[in-house]
Amino acid sequence: MLYDETRLGASARPRRRSPAEGSAHLTAPQTLARRRSPPTVAALLLTSKSTPGKTRPLAATSRTHGEPNAHGRRRPGAVGWGVFGGLALSLAANAFLMRASRAYFREENAVRLDPGGLDAYAHAPPPREGKPVLVFFGDSRALMWGRPRELQDYEVVNRGVGNQTTAQILLRFDADLPKLKPAVVVLEAGVNDLKTIAEFPERGAQIVAECESNLRRIVQRCREIGAGVVLVTVFEIGDLPLWRRPFWSEDVRSAVREVNTFLPSLVETRVILLDAAPVLDDTRGRIRPEYQLDYLHLSPSGYSALTEQLGPQLRAFAR
Repeated sequence: MLYDETRLGASARPRRRSPAEGSAHLTAPQTLARRRSPPTVAALLLTSKSTPGKTRPLAATSRTHGEPNAHGRRRPGAVGWGVFGGLALSLAANAFLMRASRAYFREENAVRLDPGGLDAYAHAPPPREGKPVLVFFGDSRALMWGRPRELQDYEVVNRGVGNQTTAQILLRFDADLPKLKPAVVVLEAGVNDLKTIAEFPERGAQIVAECESNLRRIVQRCREIGAGVVLVTVFEIGDLPLWRRPFWSEDVRSAVREVNTFLPSLVETRVILLDAAPVLDDTRGRIRPEYQLDYLHLSPSGYSALTEQLGPQLRAFAR
């Protein structure tokens, strides 16, 4: 705005400049910048970042969005492949979680229908005759021991059931063992009781006491049916995976050691103790890495090492 000098006074009012007057005091670059129209969005999108000042079609210059093929169709670039890969990974993860969840709920409901696992070996064939029967009895640690070929003096039968506590193992005793007429029972159980201390720390002492009581009753039942017992100490816990650490407690390891301290009190005539720690543990008091399948279970080499110790122990029952 400029004031009309001929009418300058108290009541003077500003008048508008003409375009020519408005630009008269500007320098040449400022005038050129003022007259230049601002770039449109389309122009910005069509400008290549690699060659400033030149305008070329973005589809032909940007590899991020792909380039046209021989048929004129745009091929996916880095962004397209990244989106596709992320989508595929998400679908695969969802499928895995769905399958894992279904397996978990199926197993949980199966336990409700058959708390003792009485159907696990309901239709299993009887052992072959001719040799004394040796039964691996207990939880998944007993189950994964299998039927070692090294024990050639026995007809080996396995009656382990995964995830079972000592209460469940005791519950299915009469369904699984008496009909086999075992000469020897190798008992490995207790870890599934003790690992629940991580979820119920306030019940730790009760869980340990019930585990010890159930193990005592299982040993008594074995003796009542005329079987000798190899009582294997509860294997130590291995190295925890990252996903398990937020839901774990070191009180579980303490409980394992407490139960193992109790087990020698069950030794009597035809009941012997196989201490797994000297065979399996490292200097930290944990399962050696080469013997770990996971933090709860042994690898085949771990079971082979235990079987080597079991063989000489069985001679006590041949007398």
